This record gives sequence, C-alpha cells and structure tokens, in this order.
Amino acid sequence: MGYGERVDTVIGGLSRLLHLRAAEHNTVADLERYLDLAPDVAFPAPPPMPAPTMKRTPLDRVLRSSTLRWRSTHEVLCPRYRRRHEGEYRINQTASMRWLRPDGKRREDCLVYVHGWLEPGSWAEETTLFRKWSRELTRCDLAHVALPFHGVRKPWGALYSGELFWTADLVRTVEGIRQAVHDVRSAIGWLRTQGYARVGVTGLSLGGAITMLLACLEPAPDYVIPMIGHLQLVEAVEQAPILWRMKHDLERWGVDADARRRIFDRLGWASYAPRLAPDKQLWIQAREDVYIDALLAERQWRAWGSPPILWIDGGHMTFPLHVDRMTARMAEHIEAQRGAQRS
Repeated sequence: MGYGERVDTVIGGLSRLLHLRAAEHNTVADLERYLDLAPDVAFPAPPPMPAPTMKRTPLDRVLRSSTLRWRSTHEVLCPRYRRRHEGEYRINQTASMRWLRPDGKRREDCLVYVHGWLEPGSWAEETTLFRKWSRELTRCDLAHVALPFHGVRKPWGALYSGELFWTADLVRTVEGIRQAVHDVRSAIGWLRTQGYARVGVTGLSLGGAITMLLACLEPAPDYVIPMIGHLQLVEAVEQAPILWRMKHDLERWGVDADARRRIFDRLGWASYAPRLAPDKQLWIQAREDVYIDALLAERQWRAWGSPPILWIDGGHMTFPLHVDRMTARMAEHIEAQRGAQRS
C-alpha cells in the first residue's frame, strides 16, 4: 500500500467520527421522476442570472475580491421534496459566488472553481490554492461558487458544511447535484456577460464530477479541468470509506448493492458524453486514490477520447503535495486554449 492509499484509508476511517447522524428520509420511492432522463431534461439550461447583489468589505478591497449573491432559479422535480427545499433548506435559494480579480480589473479569462464535498467556505481556497493560482495563472481571474448545503448555504440544522449534501436521502442528494450544476451554469453565463474571452471550469473531487457534468451540457464551458474525479459515482458509494454512512443507511432501508447500481445506472450520469473536444479538457488524476479509483477514472478518460491527462503520485488527500505541478500544467493548458482560439 502506497503512502497515498494509507492516508486516504486513515482519513476514511476517521470520517466515522464525523458522519454520526443517519439520514432521516428514505426517498427512494420518489426517485422515479429523476430516472431515465436525457441530460438536457435532467439538467435544463438556466435562464439569465437575476441581477446579483455585490458586496465588498474593506478586506475584499485589499484582496481585490467581491461576493455576489443572487436568487437561484433552480426548480426541483419532486413535489414532496419542494416543501423542504422551500422550507428548512430555503437558505439554498440564495446562490453565492466569490469573484477574484487580482489585477483590480478584468483579465482575459475567468476560471470557475467548483469545490469538493464538505468544503467549509471559500476562505479555505482563497488563503491557500487561489493565492498561487492568482500569481501563476497570470491571465485568469477566479470565481468560486458555493455549492448547496455548503459554507454560507449551510442550513441551520446541519452540524457542519456539506453534511446534508451527499447522503442516503437520495432525492436530496440528486437535487443537490442538480442545483449545484444549475447555479454554476448561471455563474458562467453571468461571467460571459462581463466580457471574458473564455470562461473555463475546474473542480476537485466532487467538484471534479460536477465539472465533468458541465462539460456534457450545452452551452458548455470553453474548457474544463476536472481534478481527481469521475462520474462513476455508484463505485464511489460502494468503495470509498468516506461514504460509509450513505451506504450503511441505504442498506438499512433495504437498498442493496444491486438496487444501488440500478438507480445510478438509470440516473445515467456515468454514460453522459462530453460536448467538448478532448483538446478542450485537461484531466488530473491520482494514482493511489482510495476514493476515486484510478482504474475507473482511466476507463472514463478513454471513453471521453483520451484527453490530455496529468497523473500525480499519492492519493486523494495528498494532492496538496503536487499543487505546483498541477498549477504549471493548468497554466499550459489554458495558454493552449488561447492559442487555439487565435489560430
């Protein structure tokens, strides 16, 4: 077992101390309306973003950043779930995005970052990853969309950011993914109105999977950089130790492995085809990932036309050791998109 696998396994075990509460609602019976849908039906294109509010604190002025908030136009499909969406989860109806312009004015590109599961707030990236990207992705502004149930969108009843996003409450889980895709697409559309030559999307882990979904929908981003993710989500549920609670609760309700596979197969996400050519994609994967199996990622990578890919050593939780290499490869990819557009 390599060091990356060991770290992933230990953290997966420790996650049992985090996911203490079982899912309350068995919504498997309400899933039928989400199954066997075409991509553009499961994820309809959003209308133009309602006029956002923009806030800049004194610190934001120093950091050359802003916070945008707008009314999410996402529409849920399940009437029974709509009561929760408009009630105890109503905080999710306000979408939020951090917009960073390191030069104090618009750069040529904007790169939208989609964070991973359990991310506590945009400050986590702004104080670490974004500082490096601002320096080395020299012609990119950055945007960071808060996903439903995370950060400033965490409902008051949640114990921590993301607790309610990926659970055995499958209607809530599917609607969380649908709204995440919807709100990021709204942000991309608004950023395009700001005059950027290109708007790309990158994301890590769960954010990588959402980035891949965005690449399968029209209008697609100009380019995507999924990091350490794939759309084989049923395999993640079955294999990833960090998802033990979701699997345990579904088993408790009689949803066994065969039933889980049938559900995810009929959701169809793993079989979506990209709308972007391989040269508009850059994949970053970890060789020893315990949560996102490298063989499954490679299988999907081949199905997507074998786009450029960077393999890093280590596992899911040790990717920070390779940020320098990842950033350098991202900069090359973004520059290649500029060159392709000029030619």
